[in-house]
Amino acid sequence: MLAMEAPRADLQVSDGWVAALADVRSAACEPARALVLSPGAEALLSSSAHSRCTAVFDGVLYNREDLANQLTTPGPKPETNVDLVRLAYERWGEDLLQHVKGIFALIVWDGAREVLLAARDPLGHYPLFWAKANGRTLCSTDVRALVGTPGVSRALNRVALADHLCHRWSQPEETYFAAVNRVPPGHAVRLHHHERRLWRYWDPTPPGEPVRWITEPDLEGFEQRFDDAVNRCLTLGRTGIFLSGGFDSVSIAAVAADNARRLGLPAPLALSLGFPDPECNEEPVQRGVAAQLSLPQVMMPFQDAVGSRGLLASAVAMAGTWPVPMLNFWNPAYSELASRGVQRGCQAILTGNGGDEWLGVTPYLAADLIRALDVSGLAQYVATLKRSYSASRFALWRGALWTFGTRPLLSAALGRIAPEAWRARRVRRLVASTPTFVAPDPEVRRSIDARAGRNLADPNPPAGFYLQDGRTALNHPLMAIDQEETFEMGQRLGVRFLHPYWDADLVDMLHRIPPRLLNRGGRLKGLVRYTVANRFPDLGFERHKKVAATNFFRRIIREEGPAVWRAMGRPHGLEALGVVDGREVHNTVSALLGGLDPSQFFRVWDVLALESWVRQS
Repeated sequence: MLAMEAPRADLQVSDGWVAALADVRSAACEPARALVLSPGAEALLSSSAHSRCTAVFDGVLYNREDLANQLTTPGPKPETNVDLVRLAYERWGEDLLQHVKGIFALIVWDGAREVLLAARDPLGHYPLFWAKANGRTLCSTDVRALVGTPGVSRALNRVALADHLCHRWSQPEETYFAAVNRVPPGHAVRLHHHERRLWRYWDPTPPGEPVRWITEPDLEGFEQRFDDAVNRCLTLGRTGIFLSGGFDSVSIAAVAADNARRLGLPAPLALSLGFPDPECNEEPVQRGVAAQLSLPQVMMPFQDAVGSRGLLASAVAMAGTWPVPMLNFWNPAYSELASRGVQRGCQAILTGNGGDEWLGVTPYLAADLIRALDVSGLAQYVATLKRSYSASRFALWRGALWTFGTRPLLSAALGRIAPEAWRARRVRRLVASTPTFVAPDPEVRRSIDARAGRNLADPNPPAGFYLQDGRTALNHPLMAIDQEETFEMGQRLGVRFLHPYWDADLVDMLHRIPPRLLNRGGRLKGLVRYTVANRFPDLGFERHKKVAATNFFRRIIREEGPAVWRAMGRPHGLEALGVVDGREVHNTVSALLGGLDPSQFFRVWDVLALESWVRQS
């Protein structure tokens, strides 16, 4: 990991650290010294022989001053974040996680109790993984560092790879290496001899408790929380921002520009991609926002960002170098754009990630409205969708009345009448949806079939369909994997990627804002839409509709896919693992590239990305 200047961050180290805990029952060393770091990572380590407590902290501590005031007597304050973390554990034990604010991977070894505590920040900005090997417990933010440690198997998780191709990610702790476990975002794991406990320590809407919904007068606090979220990013060095033409990045850019000016900091650098497809080209808005905010801008044509060999070939090549299978098809373009920012001195790049999850309203609101017989509310909701999406009125009503409305309600009714039979049917349908080319190996097939329904949503969610679906952003493994992927890109480029809409304090509020307030003014993202529209009155934000690059993605697959598929040849790596049937996958990909069912084009990328990664693993 690259060393960076960051006022509230401890020194970061290169190539990933590994913290190793010896088995204290057999270790000759004192328990307080049982937790040791790999060479070069000692800057992250703090220990106290008196308390026999050792801590590791990698990340950024937001409330350093408050913690120091709470934990120390008048006099010299602790020099590092990790010293504060150790003191916090000595004061509060595992409840320190309710006091520490920031983005981090945190480890504490309590030698007196022989307990190892490992925790990841509330929304998973920093990764954290662990493994067992040769009587030791190993922890790291880097999967490669773990599987590169003697005694940790490099065997791939065949079942996870097969599930990936089915678009079923059922195990939050699971990784693509059989021996490596993930600590999910907002979770902590406690290891005590052979006992293990995993729990969620941060949750804005804990299941089984009444939801503390935000009321309209409370919305006045949104602006302050948003300011705080952006300001935390501005303190970490010269800032850039991925500026698209959407509300998420534009709202962040406006606050960042104003606050940087007020704090006497350099104006953020606007980093924008210009897409060649008119459906997703937002260049006039991108240039207009940057100009009106007086932001210096890098406006990079998409073709320049991906190079002469094209996006798909670049993405497949990048996937082969990734520590785990790469999800984001667009990474090569944004990596090149970010590198321009780094060349211009950026130490942190802000993104609009999280805006869709927390400013948006899940379509399963329709089921709650129908169940409540709120005809007026349903009509208003569909009208809001019509003003916000370029879709036909028929398609929007069909989605609201059936897909996200009546169908889940029917499932709920059947779940009450015959819960076991209905669950069994849902599982059978999931198993039947497995692509024909996946899991020819009987052992792999039995495994993915056995766990197909492990994460089925409750057909009768106690708090309603809207809130249940909204929790997907907190709990789904893809959210963790996406954060880990962004972290990896930052490590490669030597820059932090920061996401104000994934700030824990802000999300705690946004997750509890009712849909009618999120959609203020009868449009999606109304909470920020009208502020942005008033700030940029000539750019049409009051009428702005969601821009999607789906058709552009399909065009790239259709045009670039055949050559890349021929160059890849037979997927020998996945075949050898028993994850795919070579002949079936060839027939499927060939049919898709020939124009059969464009809605399934994503499967071409799935196979190419996984095969490229497996060959290098």
